[in-house]
Amino acid sequence: MPHYGRPSVADIELVEEQPEDLQPAPDIEPPVIALPLGEALGRAEASALQRRRASRAIGVVGPHFAGKTSLMASVYEILQEGVVAGYSFAGSSTLIGFEMICHDARAASKRSQPHTERTTVGADVTFFHLDLGIGAPATITSLFIGDRSGEDYLTTADELSNAAGFFELKRADVVTILVNGEHLADAKLRHEVKASTPQLIDALVEAGSISARQRVALVLTKKDAVAASAHAERVVADFDEMVAGVVRRHGNLVTDVASFVVAASPRIANDVKRGEGVSDLVAYWMQPVGAEEPPLAQGLQMTRMIDRVVVDTERDA
Repeated sequence: MPHYGRPSVADIELVEEQPEDLQPAPDIEPPVIALPLGEALGRAEASALQRRRASRAIGVVGPHFAGKTSLMASVYEILQEGVVAGYSFAGSSTLIGFEMICHDARAASKRSQPHTERTTVGADVTFFHLDLGIGAPATITSLFIGDRSGEDYLTTADELSNAAGFFELKRADVVTILVNGEHLADAKLRHEVKASTPQLIDALVEAGSISARQRVALVLTKKDAVAASAHAERVVADFDEMVAGVVRRHGNLVTDVASFVVAASPRIANDVKRGEGVSDLVAYWMQPVGAEEPPLAQGLQMTRMIDRVVVDTERDA
């Protein structure tokens, strides 16, 4: 009896299927895991990372062509070569972002001259992140550098209310003001630079974007162009005058005012190395908040600003 123990078709109860039973099961979306892209961070992402450990926030202000993007790229590049101001590279959440701004300044880009893309006018501020270690075992401090178009900052000089959205400056430990050395050496652009930089700083102070708890770094960029200029001494005198003016007007408000000369991405003077002066600036950025004495700058110590611009050229002559 081959069908013994098996139900007969006649014994199976007929079940009438309802229309809803015929509907396909709803698709269940698989969970999506968002992986960091490694590009420059938004405000919320940067704030979340800042809560992990001790950090320094840096605001960088400068007009178009002042060298802001080149400066950020240079900080990243020289950290790849070794210790900078006593600190070593310990990681970054924005490696892709750094690589993107560094690429055009490298030989691999096959450009005849170093180049960096400008920050888009009107775009939201973004942040580049570096973890820097010092000592053994290493103490890690996170560095966050704000990136906003220089043209956006310049509008503050005409309309103070525009500074309301510059939260990256209000939260910065060091506000870094860039002065274009190449333009300061140009007779046609010199007076505009001399006038616009103090006006911008005054406006940012009046708007509350620079406040009492902060330090201010004034940075003369494009040292190679200054050193190659026939007006190097005049450029340095103009820059010294700007620094003295900031100290005179706002020295009692901010915690400290310091000046630096850098060549982030030299194009003109072959004897000026990429990243010259950046180490001293990084040391100032990383200075502990509230420290009474700034760290000693590494290398040759200069008492005159002009020496910091032309000493390398004279030494190699």
